[in-house]
Amino acid sequence: MRRSHLARRGSRKNSQSKGVIGKAVIGEGILANSTTVRWTSSVTFLFAVIFLACIPANADDKSDALRDHVPKPGVFPPAGAGIQLAGDLVVSDPINRRGGLRQGDSRERHYFAMLPYGLVWYHGAPADIRDIPPGTHMHGRFLLPLEGEEETIPVPENQRQGKSARRYNHAILLEDDVTFYSRHGRSWKVVGIEQGTGPARLLKLSVEPVGPEIEGGINKPTQFNIDASTRIWKERALVGMDQVTAGQQIQLNLTWGPFNSQTTTDIWLDDASLAAFKEVQRQRHLRLIRSRFLPGWVDAVKNNDAGGGEVTVTFFGGMDPSLYTDIRDMQGRPPRICNAETTLRTWGYHQEYAVPGDVLEWKEMKNPPLGSSGFQVRMKISQMLDGFRPGRIVRVKGPWTYVLLAQDEWLMTPEEWERSRRMILP
Repeated sequence: MRRSHLARRGSRKNSQSKGVIGKAVIGEGILANSTTVRWTSSVTFLFAVIFLACIPANADDKSDALRDHVPKPGVFPPAGAGIQLAGDLVVSDPINRRGGLRQGDSRERHYFAMLPYGLVWYHGAPADIRDIPPGTHMHGRFLLPLEGEEETIPVPENQRQGKSARRYNHAILLEDDVTFYSRHGRSWKVVGIEQGTGPARLLKLSVEPVGPEIEGGINKPTQFNIDASTRIWKERALVGMDQVTAGQQIQLNLTWGPFNSQTTTDIWLDDASLAAFKEVQRQRHLRLIRSRFLPGWVDAVKNNDAGGGEVTVTFFGGMDPSLYTDIRDMQGRPPRICNAETTLRTWGYHQEYAVPGDVLEWKEMKNPPLGSSGFQVRMKISQMLDGFRPGRIVRVKGPWTYVLLAQDEWLMTPEEWERSRRMILP
């Protein structure tokens, strides 16, 4: 893990000093004076201390610090923070954006909560935990708990120290195989389909990776299970297994297989088929966010003497670009803003409870950190709610049709809020 972090930061050259402590040339006969010898030793020791203090921290120490970065409200984590893990999503709490990954036949589940700015991707499009079918193999980047959320995911006492993966239980990124490999410029070249050996004797799809090596990915020729349940897509239609031929470059999604193997759930033989899946998921995402508002957190607040004031919000990343521009380009009617929690659940909001505001300023930042959209809005509002504080979560409504949510998605009482703060493990 340490080496992989260093590889990602290869463009950052280590500026470690290579100074040398030379032998001091003292005047003739000086060594015969014991007082001078003691003085010379002290100076040499002092120079050595200064030299050692100027040497940068060991690269491994830097890697440890990056891996063990503790997220804080109002601050996005540095690139490469946390650890990379993968597994099948077998437990999910879609309302509170939490879940559990199965990592092989004999390992404990890895339970996690999404960071408020955590991104979920499915079929190459923005998604939510609720969009991921049970059993889907997912790749994720997991950090230590957000400051103040240490008890959200229970961790056994004997695993709360050291490098146990259970400690890293807040996800900043979660994506299925086809998104993960496509994003890194990777596809699979079909070698063929053959009868497997061993106790299960399953039919196997033999493939070779095409593209760069990927941290946390499969970087060598391998075999995946394939059978009549595998959906094979070509020209946006289901086709038979006979359409999978040697030499094709494909994309695929995986799930659990017996004896620590992996099974194909979907195979895409062409770009058109995958693009169709991506568009369906994008539309599902648009429907979700338009009904629940665009999330972000408060950067700054300015209170007016007579009530109301100004709120500056940075929107979280991983959303369809049109959602941001919808708010930026609003004319004729103001956007609305309401407070939310780290789960992104809001407090009993309807459209009429969200506070209307006017967009005073819109800023765009280049190369934003993971989790941030790079879009920041400053709004003038008529009413200042208690949740409008720096570092707190809010959701902003654009020019979208008002939708009444199911009541179990709101937070209505302090008891519901307390219950939502901790994941109940199955």
